[in-house]
Amino acid sequence: MSSNPGSTNQAGGEPLDVDPTGQDPAAVDPGEDWKMQLQLAIFDVAPNAEGKNEDEIRDMLLAEFRRRGIESPPGTWLDSVASSAFYGEPYIVDLPAAVAADAVEPAPTEDVRERLASRRELQQEKLPAGILPAPSEWNIPANEVTGGSTPSLPLKSRAGSNRATVLALAAAGLAAAVLAVVAARVSRRPTSDSRRS
Repeated sequence: MSSNPGSTNQAGGEPLDVDPTGQDPAAVDPGEDWKMQLQLAIFDVAPNAEGKNEDEIRDMLLAEFRRRGIESPPGTWLDSVASSAFYGEPYIVDLPAAVAADAVEPAPTEDVRERLASRRELQQEKLPAGILPAPSEWNIPANEVTGGSTPSLPLKSRAGSNRATVLALAAAGLAAAVLAVVAARVSRRPTSDSRRS
């Protein structure tokens, strides 16, 4: 979860500092402690949210953030967290933060505690060596991603091909026009029955 919309990696920019998939055990999220504190605050507020409206829950969250000395994320995010608590479900900031927070203070519902326990078990699983490519193979030069240069036909071949296509389309259009004129004339001719009357 990022409260800074400008922090995403732009095309052609430097690689991300943090492993977004959570697969690199050496990667360190610079917002890890902040996210864990957010999660702990949510865990503290969620059980007390029953019977409160979303505005009251939002105020409770802001008070808990201040008590913990952490900055509150933007209002729309806060609305989502309050809405989740209103419906009895504690919002999960992200799984690593929730797992860390659950280790400090148990999650407020049994369902969330079970999901986080499953996540801890998955974190302990070790993949067999050689399943993932080496880290050096992850950085692909930009020209290889876009395909670099593509082989092309010589200009004369393409020009001749274009002319042939235009001529074929023109001939088809002309034939369609002639058929339309003939069909219109045939439909206007009086029939033998109409001449007798």
